Amino acid sequence: MKKILFLLLLICFCRREEKTVVTFWHVMGGPLGRTLNEMIDDFNKAHPEGEVKSVHMGSYDALAQKLMGAVASNSPPVIAQMYESWTDQFFKAGVLYPLEEFIKDDEEFNLKDFYPVFIEDNIYDSVLVTLPFNKSIPVFYYNSDLLHSHDFDSFPEDWSRFRKLCEAIREEDIWPTSWPIDVWYFSTMLYQEGGSLYDVKTRTPLFNSPEGRRVLEYMVELVKDSLLYLNPGFQRQTEFLSGNVAVIPASVVSWVFMKDQVPFTMGVAPFPRGKKDATVIAGTNIGMFKKTTAAQKKLAWEFIKWFLTPENQMRWTGASYYLPTRQSVTRLESCKKFLDENPGYGKILEQLYFAGTEPRVKEWFTGRIYLNEALEEALRLERTPQQALDFAARRFLVELK
Repeated sequence: MKKILFLLLLICFCRREEKTVVTFWHVMGGPLGRTLNEMIDDFNKAHPEGEVKSVHMGSYDALAQKLMGAVASNSPPVIAQMYESWTDQFFKAGVLYPLEEFIKDDEEFNLKDFYPVFIEDNIYDSVLVTLPFNKSIPVFYYNSDLLHSHDFDSFPEDWSRFRKLCEAIREEDIWPTSWPIDVWYFSTMLYQEGGSLYDVKTRTPLFNSPEGRRVLEYMVELVKDSLLYLNPGFQRQTEFLSGNVAVIPASVVSWVFMKDQVPFTMGVAPFPRGKKDATVIAGTNIGMFKKTTAAQKKLAWEFIKWFLTPENQMRWTGASYYLPTRQSVTRLESCKKFLDENPGYGKILEQLYFAGTEPRVKEWFTGRIYLNEALEEALRLERTPQQALDFAARRFLVELK
């Protein structure tokens, strides 16, 4: 009898000593992954009662597939990175635990400190479901030495002058610019023209509007005139670093991968301006799944809140060059030092006050694929811009029915 009581007491004691484990599925690899894991380790040291377990999924495609499978089998992680279209699907399926449930009872958490676009990006049906994790916007990297040699003291501020820059450099034995085929860049330029991608309420594609046609025609003319070299993936960055391309568009995060390899003076600037100021944020948010214990939810929220403090946001930005999500970060001495050491980043942060998002609904996942195919058809000169966009819109409409 005494042995039985002893065993029961031992079992109870062991259960009390069990740590609360929060699984965090993400795709941060390389230097970004090392920084994230270091931050997670620091959080765990400060919270010995639990553990945030970093689980690297390799790629966004793999993360999407595994999340869909985990939700279907009712075995999701506690928290995960997720794109907006995934969030829309998960939230409508009722499997996410809205983070606003914590925020409304947490007086220390100041939503007003976040850049407005990052809050708007995480609201679904008037509910704040997720919060920003790794966010970026498109920028241009340029060979400042080459621009100066062609009497361009700064990067062009509008698209007309951008073309003039490309024409001036065309005479050299290098390409003026090299782009991948990317909906992100098209979307930014479309918003600058006053256009839209998709009407969520009426479920109508809008990217084949006159504004969309003009943007794609501008791109196509650069290709036709041998000013723009289409280059898939990250090859354009290699060509840029080798001095074979004068300017390239890329994510602000590419800065961290290129800054120590540049053999010339590299400049960084926002996208040239269209009819109005506009840019499009990219990257994922962090969400929490319902099928978790109260202790897991509590620890997961503590981690999310900790990660989003101004000091830790600056730590994340300083190592990854992802955008800080909170405005007060710029008042930190560490941020002021970072901005001094990285000319151009301050102007990029200013873009957040007029930034927008791509459509945040699950059907846009399909619409985006069709639009990307339209861009490729037009830029490969297989269809006119209007024909390509109209064809993509018709295909998307068929899917929507």
